[in-house]
Amino acid sequence: MAGVRLEGVSKVFGNTTAVARTDLEIKDGEFLVLVGPSGCGKSTTLRMIAGLETPTEGDIYIGERKVTHLEPKDRDIAMVFQNYALYPHMKVFDNMAFGLRLRKLPKKEIEARVKEAAEILGIAHLLDRYPKQLSGGQRQRVALGRAIVRHPQVFLMDEPLSNLDAKLRVQTRAELIKLHQRLETTVIYVTHDQTEAMTMGTRIVVMKDGVVQQVGTPREIYNNPGNIFVAGFIGSPPMNFIKGTLEKTNGKWLFKAQGITLTLLATDMATSPNKDVILGIRPESLSIVNGENSKNECISCEVEVVENIGSETIIHARTPGKEEVVIKASGFEKAPQIGAVIKVKASQGNLHLFDGQSGTCVKTFGVEG
Repeated sequence: MAGVRLEGVSKVFGNTTAVARTDLEIKDGEFLVLVGPSGCGKSTTLRMIAGLETPTEGDIYIGERKVTHLEPKDRDIAMVFQNYALYPHMKVFDNMAFGLRLRKLPKKEIEARVKEAAEILGIAHLLDRYPKQLSGGQRQRVALGRAIVRHPQVFLMDEPLSNLDAKLRVQTRAELIKLHQRLETTVIYVTHDQTEAMTMGTRIVVMKDGVVQQVGTPREIYNNPGNIFVAGFIGSPPMNFIKGTLEKTNGKWLFKAQGITLTLLATDMATSPNKDVILGIRPESLSIVNGENSKNECISCEVEVVENIGSETIIHARTPGKEEVVIKASGFEKAPQIGAVIKVKASQGNLHLFDGQSGTCVKTFGVEG
């Protein structure tokens, strides 16, 4: 096992910067997830660690060994791809043993490693089958087994679950988490699915346009997003954003937008009054109110779409300023009718204020009342 370190690593293809200058340290035994939209540079970063791409500048270390210009076979890593990449003419056992045979390990050791990995993954009964006789989830386990038998210092996984159906993806995700806990090996995992990132990673690296936006634990990323991109990318449904201005009256900070006035629970602010800002509110931080509770600090919204998904109801509505607001309510409460005007209130805490120009988060706070 070993940690991985990137020092000033970048990759340029012609006039396109796929990965900007990146410094990143992955701890020994960590499950680090690179997440972001397509084209953000996460797979290119993984391929540079694997040795499939050479950095334009910077250095890569696995443990204390510089591997920047080493061949993939000399890096002591194992990679799991999105498309399984199994040999169709070989049985499961031979697919898993292939790399070990190339390294000329003793036959008994090869058999022991393959059987051990097969037991861990629950595919011991499939060793005599061919890939075409397996389901998608079983093929993915074989691909994982082929990596496990290597006993590598680092596992690299490039969207290994994206070809699976929704139910199988959830099951395999849980199996990967348990597998990491059992093997205690460093894992670097690439995905565009923020739910995978939040549930699997001990830390998350959020990327956009080749630039690392934020690094932190799932809780840190969710509760304290560094900018508006991270805030909108992490979370399902995503965070609501309302454009407005920041004012200070009688010592109190106010957020104002068309038809909206909210008193912010903040004594200090890393910005100035009369400035364009964007208020970020998580869907679960909004609740529908009525009667006496609807008199103060509420936002009037017109309901456009209601999604009933069992234990939750997702309500899409419009503010007086025609901005979309999504409310996550209990599925056991009566849902409002489409076209109805409802009043919603932001709960205390987990609200975020972003600079209207740079998109940087300037404050996380609650709303009064």
